[in-house]
Amino acid sequence: MKKRAIKIFWAGMTVFLFAAGLWFMTKLLNPGQAYTKNKEFLEDGELYDILFLGNSHMTNAVYPMELWHDYGMASYNLAGYGNQIPTTYWMMEYALTSSHPQLVVMDCAHLKVEEKVQTKELLHAQIDCLPLNQEKWRMLGDLIEDPKERLEFVWDFAVYHDRWWDLGQDDFEKEINLEKGAKIEADVAKPLGLAQRPAQTALFTSTGTEYLRRIIEECQSRDIELLLVYLPYSASEEEWQEALCAEQMAKEYGVPYLNFLDLSVVDLSIDSYDPHEHLNGSGGRKVTAYLGAYLDQHYELADHRGEAAYSGWDEDYRRYTDYKLQLASSLEALDKYLMMLADPAFDCCVYINGEANVWGLEETYLPLVANLSGGRAERLEEASVSGEDYFLVLDRQKGQLYECVGEESLQTECSFGQARYEAGEDGARTLYLQDGEENYLHVTPQGGEAAVQIVVIDRETGNIVDSKRFDSRLAICTD
Repeated sequence: MKKRAIKIFWAGMTVFLFAAGLWFMTKLLNPGQAYTKNKEFLEDGELYDILFLGNSHMTNAVYPMELWHDYGMASYNLAGYGNQIPTTYWMMEYALTSSHPQLVVMDCAHLKVEEKVQTKELLHAQIDCLPLNQEKWRMLGDLIEDPKERLEFVWDFAVYHDRWWDLGQDDFEKEINLEKGAKIEADVAKPLGLAQRPAQTALFTSTGTEYLRRIIEECQSRDIELLLVYLPYSASEEEWQEALCAEQMAKEYGVPYLNFLDLSVVDLSIDSYDPHEHLNGSGGRKVTAYLGAYLDQHYELADHRGEAAYSGWDEDYRRYTDYKLQLASSLEALDKYLMMLADPAFDCCVYINGEANVWGLEETYLPLVANLSGGRAERLEEASVSGEDYFLVLDRQKGQLYECVGEESLQTECSFGQARYEAGEDGARTLYLQDGEENYLHVTPQGGEAAVQIVVIDRETGNIVDSKRFDSRLAICTD
């Protein structure tokens, strides 16, 4: 009897260890994009008053941590790359099993699309992290027609079992998204161009419109406020038709609607991440700022700053700011670096050497310098026309901007300490900050002043957190 009990014990242990090992390998081999993106929401969906839904347009355009810092709004960006509106509908249904948001903000891009799922790979990336429950099973039953293909979404080991040779450090130490589901893109691309607003439009019917109606009706049945939006990008005339059809549907249901194609919120020439569809960090911050002001004005949303349940969110914001700084500091292209610094979290000093022929590239770089100040840098064009040196101090904490052109000097007290900019004894420009003795305008290895030099200050702490120099080719100086 005792021997039999021992055999049963070891058989049970064998089964347990085999199952545990298989579970571990399944988790390890899964790339885990959606898990790292949506982990915080999955852990406690009840914290969030606002859910942002849609595809990558929304992921790249709305930043919940900025809304927290500015308004104390508790929101999460559940949008997913490649999501068609049917997928978004089911993501909302799944989210509502564990959360009770006051407001849902839904992007209406790709309204004309007939397919429920763009690709199985993108669907895996979106839903593999969702624990299996009745809502996920209903989702799969609707989105995946072939019952046999649904099984790989229930147990995805069969999909990822051959990733052994692709495993890296990131698979063992998955970095959790610090942006509450959003994603800042750090590139600048020339857009294809926004088509003209069509003179006429008409409602159309598609799989997208069918599921948008289901989203609207579901929110209304649950007394969840809904805001429909069409986010900005280089939309074609056909995509304009989508935006205008969504507007007609919003009117039909009495739902608020914001068509960003009609609004001058972004400048696509500097706010585009790629030529057609997505915004970069500068564009996303502008959309988030506009949307935050709109939500604050039109909805009674709680300010959770200081509440015990949200005690960790200020530290989350600190980590988020550090992440943005690390992202910016890793960039070696001047246009990307300037784009990332158009951020209310940072103050900065910018020096442009008039003799370095930067002004010959004014079409590419001057708009990005102007973008730092929100268009308030009035003397930038004067310097570019005269070909002289230009110096800018941007003190966002005080809402102040200081400019020098040519041989002008500056000494002023900023929120981050004193800034002193002047010509040295040898005629070279010097910049001293915070009563320190370090000259932040260094020379290049060739002995001349760098073409562009930038010093970055953390607005919250007043600490100097980064300094970069770019040579006459606008390549980063590495010494």
